[in-house]
Amino acid sequence: DPLLILVNRENPAPQEKPELTYLKEYGCNAATAAADNLSAMLTEGKLLGLRFVVCSSYRSTELQHKLFEEDLNARMAQGMSYEEAWEATAAYTMPPGCSEHCTGLAFDIVSYYHQQLDDSQESTAETRWLQTHCWEYGFILRYPKDKTSITGIAYESWHYRYVGKEAAKYMTENNLTLEEYHAQLG
Repeated sequence: DPLLILVNRENPAPQEKPELTYLKEYGCNAATAAADNLSAMLTEGKLLGLRFVVCSSYRSTELQHKLFEEDLNARMAQGMSYEEAWEATAAYTMPPGCSEHCTGLAFDIVSYYHQQLDDSQESTAETRWLQTHCWEYGFILRYPKDKTSITGIAYESWHYRYVGKEAAKYMTENNLTLEEYHAQLG
């Protein structure tokens, strides 16, 4: 199932660009397979008085490379060695070719009122609502707090991944990451 593709350091993203749909209201490109469900989820939250910003969606491999290099260089400018900076950067930013954003199925979603990508995001009403209801629309919180050793990525309360409604329900009910879900499939 293409919706369940595992993309991480050990499993690079496919080379081909996904079919994308532009969601004007949110200013983002989404894999066409995820677009309607992303729009429905954010619209439902909006009807409840929540305001969302999709601060990152589809990224080309070239853009991922640029973002990774910027983060890497900033850490080296702070005095880290290349190796230290690479490890610190890779804890939050996937190396080029290894980001789920290249699939068009991953979205960084934050509160309009609090657009910081840090631990304080989890206390916003928007993030609390998304974490409770995202599975209903086929999404999972991709990098949960208690699963860092499994995902290899630090907790990101804002990073959601579309996997389809059936898989999202199963993963949520069983507290599974995408890595654990794949391990169960064998």
